[in-house]
Amino acid sequence: MNGILGTAVLTGVSSLVGYFIPELSYSFACYKCRRKGYQAPLRSNIYRWNGLSLVFTTGVTGLSCFLLPFDQAIFTVLVSYIAAFGICVDRLIRIIANEMLWVILAAGLTYRIHSNGLPGLLGSAGALLLVIVVFGFTMMFTYARKGTAGVGMGDVKLAMIIAITVGFPGVFYFLTGMACVIGFYCLAGMKCGFLVRDSTFPMCGHIMAGFLIALLWPYISITIL
Repeated sequence: MNGILGTAVLTGVSSLVGYFIPELSYSFACYKCRRKGYQAPLRSNIYRWNGLSLVFTTGVTGLSCFLLPFDQAIFTVLVSYIAAFGICVDRLIRIIANEMLWVILAAGLTYRIHSNGLPGLLGSAGALLLVIVVFGFTMMFTYARKGTAGVGMGDVKLAMIIAITVGFPGVFYFLTGMACVIGFYCLAGMKCGFLVRDSTFPMCGHIMAGFLIALLWPYISITIL
């Protein structure tokens, strides 16, 4: 993405948006709880999450502006906003909201057709099938071992929509990136004591990390490596 001024403006906007995303996420979580008749989630460590969200969206924006063409950079920045929002909501009430899924699907289809044309949807169909197979086997293995699927339907739907967006070969970057992030998180969690062998944890962050890796890695491998 060319233009120092444009990069500076977009990075500044991302810093501002990132700072307020946890506030928006909390309001949305309260809204979902009211609709279902549940108690509102606790509002704890809000300033820490504001700071983490700001650093995350600013970092992704800066990297996208450095590596990607303009249209792909804008889409990747949008994904970083959605990722921060989804991670905060998942942390608060352990759901991946359907509203977020519809936004990603609409934006992802637009991005896919813009980047690869209508023939690109054939790659999306193949990527979708691969994700269904991978997650299906994962759920069957977990159910056989623990008696539960281990992966929520919100996680599966999110992964399916991402597969449609990234197509081939992006789906391999997505699955590999997601697996690496989950593996690192589990190893760090067991090492530091906040995870045990049968612990569960919100998956939105790991899935969205794989999404961002799929968008950025081809350009990282060309530009940096």
